[in-house]
Amino acid sequence: MRVESCLIVFATEMERDGVFPEGVPQGCDCLVSGVGILATALSLSRAFQGKNYKNAIQMGIAGAYRSSGLNIGDVVEVESDCILEFLPWEPNTFFASGALPFEKKLKDVKGATVLNCTSTEEIGNIRGKSAQIETMEGAAFFAVCKEYGVQAVQVRAISNYAALYNKSEWKIETALAGLKNIF
Repeated sequence: MRVESCLIVFATEMERDGVFPEGVPQGCDCLVSGVGILATALSLSRAFQGKNYKNAIQMGIAGAYRSSGLNIGDVVEVESDCILEFLPWEPNTFFASGALPFEKKLKDVKGATVLNCTSTEEIGNIRGKSAQIETMEGAAFFAVCKEYGVQAVQVRAISNYAALYNKSEWKIETALAGLKNIF
């Protein structure tokens, strides 16, 4: 099996098309995994069984906890991630990022992979004690990359604050425009 250089992973086609409207950069493959822990783990495992990748980058939008100091549109690199809902029972749910070089230095943050988006200010305040952002795929991405020996980096752009769930207030286009600028 030959080694491919890089796999870029998005949860949705909307994120992929927003970042790469002209197509994925030459020399990279792209995977749209689906939203959530299970979809990401299954899709990524299938991709790694088919090709031997050296590097993987997960890109997409994320919610920031209000205590994070992050602004809508900020682009960050997730240095570690955990599955918050599993922590009381499964302490080994922390995963760390690798190091792929980007021209722009991104702010490092701690991520929380959640089963459901934060729906209240109270939940956001509690989750914000453990992480600065929340996603629905990050920890699964890191775990599968680690299992297959693939260097992994997660890059997210902030589209909303993780508090009261109101998708009409999300600034998805602003976040995706920020992600476009790192390549």
